[in-house]
Amino acid sequence: DARMRCLRAATLAVLLGIAWAVDHSKFRTCGQTSFCKRRRNAEASRAYVVAPNSITLTSTGKLTAQLHGGPFGVPLTLELQGYATGVARLRVTETTPLHGLRWEPQDILLEQTGTWVRRLAPDSPSIPSDIREKATSNEVFVYAFTPDDTVLVVLYLHPFRAILYQGGEPTLDLNPAGKFYFEHHRKKEDAGVAQVAAAAEDKDIHGGKTVVDYGEDGLAVYSDGTKQQKGADAVEAGQDTSDQSKIDKKDDGEWEEYFGSHFDSKPFGPASVGMDMTFINAAHVFGLAEHTGPLNLASTTGPAAKYQEPYRLWTLDVYDYELDSPMALYGGVPLMLAHTSNRTFGALWFNPTETFIDIWREQGESTGWFSGKSTKATSAYWMSESGIIDIMMLPGPSPVEVFAQYAKLTGVTPLPPLFSLGYHQCRWNYNDYADVKYVHGQFESLDLPYDVLWLDIEHTDGKRYFTWDKFKFANPKEMQDELAATGRKMVTIVDPHIKKDSGYKVYQEAHEKELFIKDKDGKEMDGWCWPGSSAYLDFTSAEVRDWWATRFQYDMYEGSTPNLYTWNDMNEPSVFNGPEVSMNKDAKSLAGVEHREWHNLYGMYMHRATAEGLLKRNEKQDKRPFVLSRSFYSGSQRWGAIWTGDNACKWDHLVASVPMLLALGLCGITFSGADVGGFLGKGGGYGDPDAELFTRWFETGAYTPFFRGHAHHDSARREPWTFGDETTARLREIAKERYQLLSYWYTTFYLAEMTGTPTMVPIWVHYPQETSTFDAEDQWLIGKDLLVHPVTSRGATSATVYFPGSQPWYGVRNGHRFTAPNSYSVDAPLGTIPVFQRGGSVLPRQMRLRRSSSAMVRDPYTLVVAADAAGGAEGQLYLDAGDGYNYREGYYHLRKYTLNANVLSSTALHTSSQFTPPNMLERVELLGVAMPVRMELKIAGEVHELTFNESPSTGRIVVRKPAVSMVADWTISLIYS
Repeated sequence: DARMRCLRAATLAVLLGIAWAVDHSKFRTCGQTSFCKRRRNAEASRAYVVAPNSITLTSTGKLTAQLHGGPFGVPLTLELQGYATGVARLRVTETTPLHGLRWEPQDILLEQTGTWVRRLAPDSPSIPSDIREKATSNEVFVYAFTPDDTVLVVLYLHPFRAILYQGGEPTLDLNPAGKFYFEHHRKKEDAGVAQVAAAAEDKDIHGGKTVVDYGEDGLAVYSDGTKQQKGADAVEAGQDTSDQSKIDKKDDGEWEEYFGSHFDSKPFGPASVGMDMTFINAAHVFGLAEHTGPLNLASTTGPAAKYQEPYRLWTLDVYDYELDSPMALYGGVPLMLAHTSNRTFGALWFNPTETFIDIWREQGESTGWFSGKSTKATSAYWMSESGIIDIMMLPGPSPVEVFAQYAKLTGVTPLPPLFSLGYHQCRWNYNDYADVKYVHGQFESLDLPYDVLWLDIEHTDGKRYFTWDKFKFANPKEMQDELAATGRKMVTIVDPHIKKDSGYKVYQEAHEKELFIKDKDGKEMDGWCWPGSSAYLDFTSAEVRDWWATRFQYDMYEGSTPNLYTWNDMNEPSVFNGPEVSMNKDAKSLAGVEHREWHNLYGMYMHRATAEGLLKRNEKQDKRPFVLSRSFYSGSQRWGAIWTGDNACKWDHLVASVPMLLALGLCGITFSGADVGGFLGKGGGYGDPDAELFTRWFETGAYTPFFRGHAHHDSARREPWTFGDETTARLREIAKERYQLLSYWYTTFYLAEMTGTPTMVPIWVHYPQETSTFDAEDQWLIGKDLLVHPVTSRGATSATVYFPGSQPWYGVRNGHRFTAPNSYSVDAPLGTIPVFQRGGSVLPRQMRLRRSSSAMVRDPYTLVVAADAAGGAEGQLYLDAGDGYNYREGYYHLRKYTLNANVLSSTALHTSSQFTPPNMLERVELLGVAMPVRMELKIAGEVHELTFNESPSTGRIVVRKPAVSMVADWTISLIYS
């Protein structure tokens, strides 16, 4: 068929040595986007001022005021509100909007406990000295957002400006450069564009050829077997299209806009909003997931600019994305965090419309000890196409406090089911039941642990989701039951595009209920994706989400079982024949709201609806969902895991995966991973991974939160046994390390739900004063206690590792001791990843090699005790059923292990009589302590002498068979005389 001809053409391109890369002509730049082009370098205009007599404090403790002036002379309403966490919220809306209130999502942020905003008297001792004079003269009003006055907002009246103070120091400055603007809704001034729109519909960009398909790259496939050339329907960056040139230049795209042949009718005209903000004294800013640039966000303007384009947030299916770029990708979180040696703070720009962000740094005086200049501040200029100004100011002042503040706003990652932390094996596609059986059998016979086997789009009946190809997968329930018999699960893909086929009950029911997105004329929108002509459900509607959730009921999703979970791909949404491989901005939700207002939320809303479906399919709702999504927004962490999309089988993509995952975690999305081996091998015009690249990627993935191998269908098979026996043995050991640490990962995820702190973090999160770590993006911490530095370059057999803090670190395999703070070159032959345990920690491990996580439920534990310089250590272990929600009712155990004064103790932080885990303590391993004369175990008033020995090869003392329950109180005394 046409698709196969397209794939054969792709293969031919590879054979001919054609270099494939992202098609830039398919994606807009700032200069090709009307509002960004208009506002990025706009000249300063009349400033906005706060009308002093308009300032009031409402009965709920919220401040409101009127803003006057500005380039349009239209009054705006300012609101300031405080939350119990110390977060300060600033909003600006139109006072008398022409078309009514602008659309805002009401179901993203969590309900907050408000606090009273109080104006401080000018002589209040809480007012910082640098603004006391201004407060006395009423140039500024100072408002307290916490009872102890540690969080203040200083409101400048003329011109309008607001500065967040924390602990008496200024941190976040809003509108310091006066770039704030708000394009109000107005009546259309030029009605002469309708004919241009009509002309656009008649334009044939395919030269008379018949389109039979579209690829994920957005290029048409024709009936004669040829494919549309890159750039045929677009222009070079910064140039206008020929159709755009037909529009009156005075309009400048305010009311109508083209990109290639795609026309945007823009019925409400210009509605952009924007503001600059400065992170005072901060050289390092983070966030804005998802991009492929450095973790410390690069400047996009000014003398130190790395990029010429601003960062962009507009969720897109970018096939074969490029690295080191501010281009938009699959998700977009409008959060920026700033970190300095004495504080961490941030801002959430809560606006889901298309957003560009320019970043620049203000240089200070020369420091005198190196050739450059210090950074006085980092600034960001936010420009959004529509919506309102809505900024959450996160005062910190520590990293963990910022994480907690953000989590209170957008939610935490709920504790995932234990199996989802194991290894996942995926491919586009496992061909049929026999293929699934073979792959599963190989894992079994080769003692390779895994938990989940995945099926991509080819498992369906003609890309009709919630169906099975009855020839390839005739008995899906039986297949799932066979996997479940060995503790394994299955995941199938369910995408948002629904094949338009009256014989397909999912489509027909949704069509009859009118649940699909409409085009600008009110007709059911038609887009092209994997099934061909498709309709797209309106996940912004709660009614549609509820309907979608019912699709996962076992009687609705025929062939599904409780061991089947879900993968949401293509949910940016991807529309192969749409502008930027997505949906027209003037398409409409069921509520009549334009797509431009909620585009960035679409993937998250689908993710949510799917997760709710997996929860509700069980009558008792006693199973935790597992749903993987490609697209995301602030709050997506509440609904499941995220992965970094269609990465390439290249060393530089392995390198880039680390800062991408760290940025996701800083943005609250901690259950994330990158496809091991790189998805695009031959399918992206690249070669397949050799044993070295795959092994190094497997090593890296084993120490990231979500651990999945995946491959394009044009790539050679790359399951762990496909590289030869020697590599299989290496990969088995790496997988074994992952499974040995599942209890530590699980405990860390429990703490993440409790606190909002990510599981995988940059070094500076737990060592906030160590400035040498602020730019580090090649190593990370898992929780507080494991330091990971993968090898990510070809041929390397060592790594230079920086050890933070003041306590020693120990190699997890050989027990070698490293003092800190220091850098060391560490040997890392193929199959060995440099991982180190913090001195002063206690880590739980389950050492036995099992086929899956479920086979480990009754396995005993080993406690690895790594002493600090004073001979002390501390750690925790969380235990529950591994699934379900009884833990939220208290059905769990949380143990604390402490080494102090040569006594190792186990005490309860939480205990439950309703849940009793069967696990015993099999062994204790001691690092960094001297060999004692004897050891005594005390439990329930009895004393037992323990046997132990030194293990020179692993650098530790091994205590054998204490044989006590993991939830018992006990002590082990190390006796030296």
